[in-house]
Amino acid sequence: MTIKAITFDFWGTLFTEGPEYAGPIKTLRNEILMDAASEAVVPAEPDAVMAAWRQAALDFDAAWMAEQVMTPFDRVTRIFSYLGLPYDEGHIALTTQRIVEAGLEGNLIPLPGVLEALPQLAKQYRLGIVSDTGISTGRILREQLKRHKLHDLFSGFAFSDETGVVKPKPQAFLTALDEMGVKAQEALHIGDIPRTDIGGAFQTGYPYAVLYTGHAHRNGQPEPTARVGNHLELIPLLKEVIGHPPRAV
Repeated sequence: MTIKAITFDFWGTLFTEGPEYAGPIKTLRNEILMDAASEAVVPAEPDAVMAAWRQAALDFDAAWMAEQVMTPFDRVTRIFSYLGLPYDEGHIALTTQRIVEAGLEGNLIPLPGVLEALPQLAKQYRLGIVSDTGISTGRILREQLKRHKLHDLFSGFAFSDETGVVKPKPQAFLTALDEMGVKAQEALHIGDIPRTDIGGAFQTGYPYAVLYTGHAHRNGQPEPTARVGNHLELIPLLKEVIGHPPRAV
């Protein structure tokens, strides 16, 4: 069956946080939590805020490994609990909104080949994104795509905070594929994590799943169809390795 579409993971595949982004945004989010503690009349020390953030991050990772979604609201609720702040749904919601939107104060860094390859691939294939999200929600990631003039190249999106499903569950992939109007058997997925990206794509029925190694090289099962370190490598891969020449859709 001819490949008509390509779905991409977002974090570690299309974009990453550089030091110019990660440091200032982390500082800003800590300041927001300090303000929240002050407003709750339960002042917190910076070290305590950082410790609560780290513990909530570990909780998020555990939920993700268990294939469960932890929303930003749930994560901030845990931070409030670790800091001994009273549960106030409105206060937590407002703090969550501020923490999420802090992600707009900087620009993410496109990974090798993204800016060059995606416009070329979009001429031949439908493109989609299948991404698990954390504090930066789908709305924030869409804005980052717009800043790099990439958003309109995609016709299908599946962000876990919006779908309520994380990879490797097939529904995470099917949501984007349905928006794109293609079947799993007509698509290729590329991501950087074997368990979620490669395993999830194959479980969904994709014939091809490519491991992206341009940011981090992770080993694990199942074995991908191929590995690429630059998105420009996808262009010859689709023609030569996979054996399906580009075809307009």
